[in-house]
Amino acid sequence: MELKAHVWFPTLIWQATLPENEKTILSEMKNYILSEREKNPDGVKKTNYGGWQSKNYKVFPEEFKRIGEKLDTTINYCTTQMGIPELSLKNFWCNINSFGDYNTLHNHRGAVLSGVFYVDVPDENMGNINFFRQDDMQYFLPPLEQYTNVTGEKATYKPEDGKVIIFPSWVRHSVDGSRSEQQRISISFNYGV
Repeated sequence: MELKAHVWFPTLIWQATLPENEKTILSEMKNYILSEREKNPDGVKKTNYGGWQSKNYKVFPEEFKRIGEKLDTTINYCTTQMGIPELSLKNFWCNINSFGDYNTLHNHRGAVLSGVFYVDVPDENMGNINFFRQDDMQYFLPPLEQYTNVTGEKATYKPEDGKVIIFPSWVRHSVDGSRSEQQRISISFNYGV
C-alpha cells in the first residue's frame, strides 16, 4: 500500500523587500504620512491600542504611486498563485506606532488579500506581526521540542524598511507592542473583488 500525503487548506503568506536602490521613495511616503497625522492628530481607533492610524483612503496618492504599482503587480501574482480572480485596491490606511503601541487580534472582513508595507523601521523590537492558526490544533498536539509550518500555532515576521507582507484577509493576526521610543511607520491595505 502506497501512502500519499495531500495538502488541504494551506495558508500562504508572501513577503518581499524593496531593493536598496528603490528605497529612496520611502522618505516621500514617510513625509506624506507625518503630514497626514498633523492634519488629523487624533486619527482613528480600530484594532490599534495607542499609536496613530489614519482614516481609510481609496486611491494611492502621488507619493505612493510607485509602491501602489508594485503592490498591484504583486497582488496579481498572488491571485494567480491562489487561482482566484484579479483583485483591486479597496482601501489603505497609514500607521505610526511607538513604545507600547500594538494591534489586537483581528482579520480584515470585506477583503480577499491584505497586507502591510513598512515605510520606516528605525530600531529593533518595534512590534512583530503574528499570524495565527484557526483550527484549534493547540488542544490536540502534545508539547514538541521543535515546531514546523505544519505543527506551529503562529508565524511571526519582523518589520523592516521596505518590506511588504501579504496574507489572506481571513487570517487572524496581531502586532506586538513596540519596545522602542522611536516611531515605526507603515501602511496597511486591502484588495478585494
